[in-house]
Amino acid sequence: MKLLDFATFALAIGVSLASPTSHGHVRHEKRIDMPQWLKRSRVSPDMTLPVRVAIAQKDVHVGHDLLMEISSPKSENYGKYLSAKEVGDMFRPSSKSISYVREWLHNSGIDLDRHSVSAGHSWLKFNATVQELESLLLTEYHVYQHHETREEHIGCNEYHVPHAVQQHIDFITPAVSTVRVSRKSENRIMRRATPSATQNGTDKLPWAGAACHEAVKPECIRSLYDIPISNSSISGNEFGLFEDGDYYDQEDLDLTFAAIAPYIKNGTHPILEGVDGGTAPLPSEGGVESNLDMAVIFPLIHPQDVILFQVDDLKAIETYQGFANTFLDAIDAVSFVNYPDTGPNPPNETWVAPGTWDKPEMCGAYKPTNVISISYGIAEGAYSYFYINRQCQEYMKLGLQGVSIIYASQDSGVASGGCIHPDNVNKTTLAANPGAFSPGWPAACPYVTSVGATKINPGESLSESAASIPGGDFYSGGGFSNHWPAPDYQKATLDSYFTNTPPPYDNLTIYGTPYYNRTGRGYPDVSAVGVNIPVYEAGKPVLEYGTSASAPIFASIINLINEHRIAAGKGPVGFLNPVLYQHPEAFTDILTGNNPGCGTQGFSAVKGWDPVTGLGTPNFLKLLDVFMALP
Repeated sequence: MKLLDFATFALAIGVSLASPTSHGHVRHEKRIDMPQWLKRSRVSPDMTLPVRVAIAQKDVHVGHDLLMEISSPKSENYGKYLSAKEVGDMFRPSSKSISYVREWLHNSGIDLDRHSVSAGHSWLKFNATVQELESLLLTEYHVYQHHETREEHIGCNEYHVPHAVQQHIDFITPAVSTVRVSRKSENRIMRRATPSATQNGTDKLPWAGAACHEAVKPECIRSLYDIPISNSSISGNEFGLFEDGDYYDQEDLDLTFAAIAPYIKNGTHPILEGVDGGTAPLPSEGGVESNLDMAVIFPLIHPQDVILFQVDDLKAIETYQGFANTFLDAIDAVSFVNYPDTGPNPPNETWVAPGTWDKPEMCGAYKPTNVISISYGIAEGAYSYFYINRQCQEYMKLGLQGVSIIYASQDSGVASGGCIHPDNVNKTTLAANPGAFSPGWPAACPYVTSVGATKINPGESLSESAASIPGGDFYSGGGFSNHWPAPDYQKATLDSYFTNTPPPYDNLTIYGTPYYNRTGRGYPDVSAVGVNIPVYEAGKPVLEYGTSASAPIFASIINLINEHRIAAGKGPVGFLNPVLYQHPEAFTDILTGNNPGCGTQGFSAVKGWDPVTGLGTPNFLKLLDVFMALP
């Protein structure tokens, strides 16, 4: 009965029921009410907005099955990846879907010459006035303002589409998602798995003589995880790093390397592949977050290069780009976007988010690297189910091409973006308040590898426990998805967890709902150290923490394994999870710590997999043996 109640609740927080209207339309999506956002004035009816329609793709279930087959260590097809064109052809929406949507738009006054379809037929794009959109979608557009920063976004509370059209689309933007991204605010809704200073170093010899639990230098990471010093830099196996709205500072990077990795030459920096105007470094806006990534990546994979996918669209999060969409555009033109001209615009003012890219999107500009590390995240409920499911499918497509996507599990314990308040109006509460646990996204997407954080315990044994900084409000993120069920590769592991070490949440929240979805995809998958990472910020040595350090550490290990496989004439490891869950012996189990939130102690680290540290922390040599034994 509890599972049924929770399924109903999960539906309420992410998926809008198809409620019919007198116009023969059904409600397609409904906004989640987040207390940080206040509805303000109606938008001028003459304002022009850029609109995207995500066309429903075909054979998504076939793609899932194929990814599991080519990623399973027991499959004879392991590692037989598809080309970008093959992936694009597999998921290309039917011509029937395109026709239905275009006919609907045309009959509603959006003439055919005003909308265009992407090369992969997955997206339709046009410009329309607010008045046209409100008539088209039976809705009202308002300005939503963040109560702290006063930032404004445009959206609606809900929207409707004809019943006959609904099955042919995934979602429409801009519409129900209102998300603020700020890399510096402690109260941010979306956060860059936040690193935060824990201790100042000294100006003379920072971290000299510090024990590993005091300052986790590269040699500590190597000792922890049995990582040998590398001398390999195979062309085509560069490390991929995603950054959005945060920029590295070369002077700080040089100071960091001089202090912790003097074998790295002064001036070493990533290869920039800027997306839609993204550029780096920006000394005047240098952020410690990008430098933190590079402070752990470069020393571990040296002399291999790092490719920086620099995006600068945080301010445009409520535009048609959405989070990470411009990045996905840039590395996968066939199956994501690539438009011809959208045709004539209505003769009115067009809304463009201040400071954002206002030129044609870069589509298919870059080839995805074998490993891509991403230390950004948001609450799973912050976007609609249709939106996050569509983007999760994009990560599945990258997996089909042999790309490993590594995501940080976030830093708010069980309360990503706050806790869930199911009052039939879709609300979230603050993280410390009672409520159902709020899982993170994209960390809970079943097609990415999610990395939690640990800390080194004091002493000489180099043991670890789940990361937590109570005074700094940092607890390693983990839990269970409200949208995706546990994938097959994880089911036996989760069954063992619930049988042998069940969490103490059989009762309900004060709102009468379960704390978490027992049938959901569990995360993180693995963990790595993420506390007391030395780095320079604004010319000063500091120690940082966050799963944003853990994810690139684990991704570096996978990049090194790919070096060995490629040198042996094999391909990259691709989507990791089916192999990882078959080989828990390649990890060190973490048995202590927890991830509080929502007025509870959260989950606890226990024997075997747990939703705090996953399978545990990696042993490089054991993982290398596992992957080198595969074809």
